[in-house]
Amino acid sequence: MMYKDFAYFYDKLMYDLDYEKIYKFIKEVLGEKSLEPVLVLEMACGTGALTEKIIRDYKVHAFDLSEDMLSLCENKIRNKNLKLFKQNMADFLAPSNYDAIFSVGDSLNYVTDEKDFESALKSSYQHLNEGGIFIFDLNTEYKFKNIPPVTVDEVDDVLYIWENIYDDEKKLNTYGVNFFRNIKDDEYKRFYEEHFERAYDLSFVKNLLEEIGFCEIEVYDDYEFKAVGEETSRYTIIARR
Repeated sequence: MMYKDFAYFYDKLMYDLDYEKIYKFIKEVLGEKSLEPVLVLEMACGTGALTEKIIRDYKVHAFDLSEDMLSLCENKIRNKNLKLFKQNMADFLAPSNYDAIFSVGDSLNYVTDEKDFESALKSSYQHLNEGGIFIFDLNTEYKFKNIPPVTVDEVDDVLYIWENIYDDEKKLNTYGVNFFRNIKDDEYKRFYEEHFERAYDLSFVKNLLEEIGFCEIEVYDDYEFKAVGEETSRYTIIARR
């Protein structure tokens, strides 16, 4: 899945994702900094909304499949402690092993094939140092079933119509996004993107992590240290190698 034109509007349309909360959660999980810079990997970094926060405290490698996203991230963050590269989440190969790996903003839901999903988790395990921490989140089936079928909103110069369709049998969610950019004097240019996410059962994910070799698996509600429930919209999962 490539974001294409959507990359240029991504930050505006993701205004409701609290990256500061995610950053603080990560810092609390990782604890106090050591004397040496901790090396971390961010999967599917997008335009770098989280990257620009974690680079304050850690040495960061980050990848994305979209060249447009990586270009925006590179332009946003000028820091010698950041290395960007293009990779797919499934079977990714990174240039090092890491003390922590992050995947936020329901990126792993976009891996809709179970085998690819398993490969992404295995690659994460293989790229962690002993004792390393994997932190990721997943949109839940409850969220997909309760997203309004149509959402219309305007953010700055972008008007968008977001359609949502969830297939119970396949556990696949389709987002159809029409967005219109105000070029000048109420003259709009239309773009369309179609995205797919899969709902993964929590027990399946936990069993898979254990089979791969992860231990001390913890699950929380949306980057808060509270138990998940039937109406949890985002699982936040911590696993250690």
